[in-house]
Amino acid sequence: MAATERWHERTLHDGEWLRADFGNLTLVVLSILEEWRVAALYGDQRQILDGLNMPPDDLPWQRWDRGEKDVKLQFRPTFPDRPVIVRPRSALHLSPRAMANFFVGIPAFIELNAHSEGQYERLNAWPSEPPSNTWHGTPISGTLCYSVKTRARRQFIPEDWQELSIISTIEIANSGAHTLPFERLFFETGHLAVFEHLGRLWSNHARIRTGEKDDSLSGVVFGQKPFGEAANAVELTPPRLGRVRRSMLKEAFSTFLGVSHPHL
Repeated sequence: MAATERWHERTLHDGEWLRADFGNLTLVVLSILEEWRVAALYGDQRQILDGLNMPPDDLPWQRWDRGEKDVKLQFRPTFPDRPVIVRPRSALHLSPRAMANFFVGIPAFIELNAHSEGQYERLNAWPSEPPSNTWHGTPISGTLCYSVKTRARRQFIPEDWQELSIISTIEIANSGAHTLPFERLFFETGHLAVFEHLGRLWSNHARIRTGEKDDSLSGVVFGQKPFGEAANAVELTPPRLGRVRRSMLKEAFSTFLGVSHPHL
């Protein structure tokens, strides 16, 4: 299985430019004067490019030096650079020793890798859909996160998510003796890869086991492949923080799964 054309390697010689559309995001890349120049445009901003032979000089360019013979570049989907807060469509109470599987769509960031001295270097990554900020933790101690707008689903229905949402499957198991509420989930994506299957983006499967005591919280266990029918997907982007089988969050473990609070 091969990746779709938008993820293929591209060639851009000096004086040439390209426009690449990713949902609500358009990336303009110009190769000129031994530089890579990149501008990110959203929504109606993109109308400025209509009918032009060359992009305007006053675009919000970001610039990177390149070698004279560097002409190769490629785009890759990647996860956001912060953890995300996921919510179900409505609060769900997990019974003791119960297990539930959820499908979550996380809007991809689009990473640009370009040749520098003949080798690929990561230039930057831009959100395909500008995310919303949220806070996880107490007002004094916590983590700045992104909030996922679409709710976690129990079934995969393609129309529920945008084209560039990364479909992540999360299995949550309540190993405790009491019912646990699920209104929000703290989800660190740094150990998830991005795959493509039938034109949709997927991540490898994640399993979370939670309970009442610290020693019953075994962390997030990551599978090697996506869940179910997407298991034969082609990998596009490796995990940002590297591959691990299990991730532990000692200081925040009891807050992986929880309820909403007014200050969050």
